[in-house]
Amino acid sequence: MNQRQHQRFLVEIPAAYAGDRDGVGIVYNLGTGGCKIVTDRPPATGSMLALYLNVPGQPTAITIRMATVRWAMEYEFGAEFLGMEEPERERLTHFLQGREAAAA
Repeated sequence: MNQRQHQRFLVEIPAAYAGDRDGVGIVYNLGTGGCKIVTDRPPATGSMLALYLNVPGQPTAITIRMATVRWAMEYEFGAEFLGMEEPERERLTHFLQGREAAAA
């Protein structure tokens, strides 16, 4: 059973994160409610982060000002978006339009 509230899409975009642990990675699975990031420095489950998604064709990174790490493994983690300004949400929604849906 799929527990996600928001559909996820297949992407491959660079991202940075800041919080208890700062780092960079690649987002491979993205929706308006969260993402999966592959990185060599995953933060701990439960950590709070700010995320910066470097979306192609955008002059600046899409900023998610508050996200929490829902799960973490050796080289990846899943983040749930908790706080995002409306203009940033609109930019993310626009970017995701027409993308291929990820498998559940």
